[in-house]
Amino acid sequence: MLGCVLLLAVWTSAAQGAGTAAAAPPSLGLTAPVYGQTWAGYDAVAAAAAPGDGIRPYFRKITGAWREPAAQCASVDSSQASVWVGLGGVLTTAAVYGPLQIGTDSDCEHGSAVYFAWYEAYPQPLVRVRLRVAANDALAAVVSVDASGVPVLTLEDQTSGAGFTKVMRDVHLHPLATDSAEWIVEGPAHRRPILTDFGSVSFTDATATQVGPSGSHSGSVDDPAWSYSEPDVLSGSDPGVHQSAVQRSAAPGPLTASGDAFTVSFGAGALGVAQ
Repeated sequence: MLGCVLLLAVWTSAAQGAGTAAAAPPSLGLTAPVYGQTWAGYDAVAAAAAPGDGIRPYFRKITGAWREPAAQCASVDSSQASVWVGLGGVLTTAAVYGPLQIGTDSDCEHGSAVYFAWYEAYPQPLVRVRLRVAANDALAAVVSVDASGVPVLTLEDQTSGAGFTKVMRDVHLHPLATDSAEWIVEGPAHRRPILTDFGSVSFTDATATQVGPSGSHSGSVDDPAWSYSEPDVLSGSDPGVHQSAVQRSAAPGPLTASGDAFTVSFGAGALGVAQ
C-alpha cells in the first residue's frame, strides 16, 4: 500500500548495523526474518531460471483470507493498519507496475475506528473500493494475471455476501513484475507514522500459483517450488534493529504445518520460525 516496496535482505550482523540489504540466499525454504519499515507478514519469491533456460518463472495468482481486525482507538491519535495480499512488491524490477495489491484498512481517525477496502497498482494511486467492511468480517482476496498480462483483483466479504472485482485492462504487466507474492499487514509510510493497535489478524488460504516453462504450480507460502520465502517484521523501536519510520511494531508467528496460515500480532518483538 502507498507504494512501499520491500527490498530483499538477509538478517546478518552487517545488515543489522547499517540497515543495508544483503544478497538473496541461494537455498530453498524459509530464510531468516527481514526487518523492514512497514511490513509484517510473509513473502515468497518465484523459482530461479533453470540452467540454460533463461526464462524465470513468475507468479500468476495469489490468494489469502482473513477477518478484519478491530482497530483499538484509545486516544485521539490517527493511525493506520492495512491487511493485503499482492504480487510484485519484493524485488526491484524495470517493470512499470508493481506491486499489485488488494486489501482492507483498520484505521483510527481522531479516536474513531474507520474501515474500508482498497486496491492499488503502483505507481498508480490507491483506489478505495465501494465495499462496506466492518470489524470481524470474513474476507477473501485474489490477485491474478491473465495470459495476456491483464491483472484481475477480487475481494469478497463473506460475512455480508458482497464482493468487488476489478479487471485492469489499462495495465499490462511484464512477467518480472510478478516474481514475488506477499501476505502482509502494513503500517503507514509517511503521513501518519503510527501503526494501529489491531490486536492480531490470521491469514488463511495463503497460496500462490507460479507459471514457468514447465507449466504451472500452486502451493502454500513455504512451498519448496519457490526460490525461497521469508517472514517480514515491522520493527518499531527494537534496539539494534534498523529503525522503522513507524511507531510501534508487529510480527508474524510461525506458519502452520500446512504452510498456508499464520497470525500477525501487534507489538510483537520476537519471531519464532522453523528453519
